[in-house]
Amino acid sequence: MLKPSVQVHEHEGVLIAEFWDCWRLDPAPVQDLRSRYEAHRRKNGRPELVIDLCGVGFAGSASLGSFVALHREARQNGGRLIFCNVEPNVKEVFRASKLAPLFEFVPDRAAALDSVARGPTTAPADGNLTDPEAGPDQARSEPGGLAGSARLRRRKTNPDPS
Repeated sequence: MLKPSVQVHEHEGVLIAEFWDCWRLDPAPVQDLRSRYEAHRRKNGRPELVIDLCGVGFAGSASLGSFVALHREARQNGGRLIFCNVEPNVKEVFRASKLAPLFEFVPDRAAALDSVARGPTTAPADGNLTDPEAGPDQARSEPGGLAGSARLRRRKTNPDPS
């Protein structure tokens, strides 16, 4: 049986979280992420946090509550949470719970890191950000549908030591 976990690493001082073995996002890995974020901030890491949800197909209310607590902490430090690779079903959970406006959603990790480099942006009430290159009426594209669920990340059995 797979045990969901979060793997965290830094890119130019920005914390990036990836959820592994995690088709259904449980609160435990999100709480683990929060303690890792706190440690990152104690080491004077940047307050922004990129959360890559590739392969996560469902998020329950307990997980969302943990993200709200993490969001509050990031905001207190002048940062923000940026979600990328979010499946449409997961995005719908954020919308239905009316939490989408708290967070920034972008298509992929490159867009998330670009957003960090550009600085904070105010999201509209629906939680969608517009792509300045696409024109004012076009929202950034959503990642693939349920077909993307095959992207479930699995831990490597022999981690690369480099």
